[in-house]
Amino acid sequence: MQQTFAPTLFSTKATVGRRTYFFDVKTAKNSKPFLKITQSEINGEEKKKSYLNVFDSEVPNFHSALTEAVDYINQSAK
Repeated sequence: MQQTFAPTLFSTKATVGRRTYFFDVKTAKNSKPFLKITQSEINGEEKKKSYLNVFDSEVPNFHSALTEAVDYINQSAK
């Protein structure tokens, strides 16, 4: 069975200590874009990856909830 990969339209990353977060906008089989967030963590010799896919119909709610959480953290840090 051949594995196919979704084409990447946009990619950026953020590295924080031992963790790197990759934000990739890809194209699904239905030609719609989706966001794939990958967390890569190095702990000694061990490398761990975890993934989260946010599909185009979910982006507005995801963005809203993320903005609320970030705003809360920023307000709490004052």
